[in-house]
Amino acid sequence: MVALPDFSAGAMENWGLITYRENSLLYDERLYGPMNKQRVALVVAHELGHQWFGDLVTMKWWDDLWLNEGFATWVEFFGIDVISDYKWRMPEYIILDALTQGLTRDSVARSHPLSFRIDKATEVFEAFDSISYGKGASILRMLSAIIGAETFHKGIAVSLGNIS
Repeated sequence: MVALPDFSAGAMENWGLITYRENSLLYDERLYGPMNKQRVALVVAHELGHQWFGDLVTMKWWDDLWLNEGFATWVEFFGIDVISDYKWRMPEYIILDALTQGLTRDSVARSHPLSFRIDKATEVFEAFDSISYGKGASILRMLSAIIGAETFHKGIAVSLGNIS
């Protein structure tokens, strides 16, 4: 992980190297409050999630971007929940943040399905929105709740092993 001054993106996952804008990786409690600490943790967890979903396993085409971003977003919330000893109440936060943003974006007239056909490079950027991130993570959260967290985690492990 490398912090770069004035990096245009908040962070970018690459195979074996994650680059971050300085304030998306470095946290100094003398300068920033606890909400910034949580934001940094979420960004780091999201990008680490991409080491599996997006780097190790990459979808065949942009149509399924929501799987990469949805899984990385799901990992950011539930990974942080575990390492914070459940003090940050991330299952509640995923509802307040990811689900709400995804449904809000999905409610407008110019919305799109979770998975949609992308034919041109100019259409790729349209897929990077709260539907792919928030709604995608919410669908995965819902699936985990329906089949049980243990079964869901085992399924992820088997899938990663089979397709990586």
